[in-house]
Amino acid sequence: MTIRILAVIAEAQTVATCLDLAVAAASRIGDAAIEPLHVMVDPRRLDTAAEEVDFQLMREVEEGSAQDRAEAVRAAFDAWMARNPAAAPSVVWRKCVGSEERRVSQEARDFDLLVLARPHDLDAHDALHAAFFECDKPLLLAPGDWTPPASGTFARRIAIAWNGSDPCRRAVTGALPLLRRADVTVILVDGSKREEAELIERLADEAITAEIHHFARDDEELGEQLVTQAHRLSADLLVMGAYRHNQLIEWLAGGTTRHAIASADVPLLLSH
Repeated sequence: MTIRILAVIAEAQTVATCLDLAVAAASRIGDAAIEPLHVMVDPRRLDTAAEEVDFQLMREVEEGSAQDRAEAVRAAFDAWMARNPAAAPSVVWRKCVGSEERRVSQEARDFDLLVLARPHDLDAHDALHAAFFECDKPLLLAPGDWTPPASGTFARRIAIAWNGSDPCRRAVTGALPLLRRADVTVILVDGSKREEAELIERLADEAITAEIHHFARDDEELGEQLVTQAHRLSADLLVMGAYRHNQLIEWLAGGTTRHAIASADVPLLLSH
């Protein structure tokens, strides 16, 4: 079955990073198709509260109009295509107009995997929020400065940060097309034998074998510790559950997911 990948290119500065990761994932999966999407958030065409429209209009002072931002994204997309001629005609520009969160959540229904880059502007943050809390799809998130490995092969060694939670189970399920082709290590943080056995059995059902790596928490933020452990394992992808607790509290106050996103310099495959 062809895996359909939606690459959400929300801002010009991360277009190349997002598309590079989408292509790297598709190449590793094998039977996969990529579709880019840019949502132009034009306040004059939004069906939303007047306060939201006014806020979007205020952005234009610092960030330019919605049309300016869309043209910058298109220019970055065209530049990436010029550097990657083999991607044409399979990767084709597509733009829609509307609310970032609403359109991303609507479009994601027809896809198996979302790819985004770590956000900078409001549109990109809204796209990331939709990907976590409204799409019910696994998310492959690139650090802002990520580039494809020199070897040309992505996800050769994958680390799974396992805690037995439902988001973590969904992340593992979403990562299966990549896990089947990788060397896999399971990171257990003060983990129990029951949690370890559950995942090993789940992976064995997919003919995936995995090493187990135990470590004890210290005073560092757990998200940062997981990234550090992934580095020690030479992993080029970290799979983990996202926002296990109340989404508003974690989104505003931080938590493991926020710290992992902020500190990661390898891609993360996440599921809420």
